Amino acid sequence: MAAKRKAHRASEGSKRAILEAVLSRAVEAGYEGTTMADVARASGLPIGSVYWHFQNKEQLFVELLDYCFEVWKQANASVGGMRDLLRHSISESAAASASLAEPAAAFWSIGLVFAFERRLEDNLARQRYLAIRKEMFQFVTSRLRASYPEVPEDVAAELAHDMAVMGRALTDGFRVAAAAGDDTDFPRYAELAADALESLVATRLKEYTHA
Repeated sequence: MAAKRKAHRASEGSKRAILEAVLSRAVEAGYEGTTMADVARASGLPIGSVYWHFQNKEQLFVELLDYCFEVWKQANASVGGMRDLLRHSISESAAASASLAEPAAAFWSIGLVFAFERRLEDNLARQRYLAIRKEMFQFVTSRLRASYPEVPEDVAAELAHDMAVMGRALTDGFRVAAAAGDDTDFPRYAELAADALESLVATRLKEYTHA
């Protein structure tokens, strides 16, 4: 039993090493441009070993998405309200799409390709991306709901949902800007986005108190 556990840990460690090795290549080449031969070269392993861990490219990208999601959850574990979330999502995560310095954050730009490429409807990686996107949204709305303790639960839930939709749309847009190489001061626009959304929240709360 101990030998089996040791072998399992070694296998998981090897798989993680492959994912970390190929991540930058995947960000640079995208889904279509990444091949299993690329994975073998990046990891320094024989291609047979790569196929032992991953049946095909779809499974590889599913695992990459899960790995990057874990990194995302760790990075956002201690964030507070909307301003903090936007700082993380725009000035850090979206901005990372401009370079390979933080490939786990830049990898989410590939997710936008999955979102647009409906011809990949049956692709397991696209399905996993869309599922993770929902989980991210739920994470954000749960954090934002706690930001409005003085209003009824239904009002807080509606506010959190609306702000999460707006924040996600802004983040997706800034990912495109970063990937396109636009000259954008991401920290500045993260603060401006937070100012705008907080103003909207204040207006909505004012409308509620005067209803």
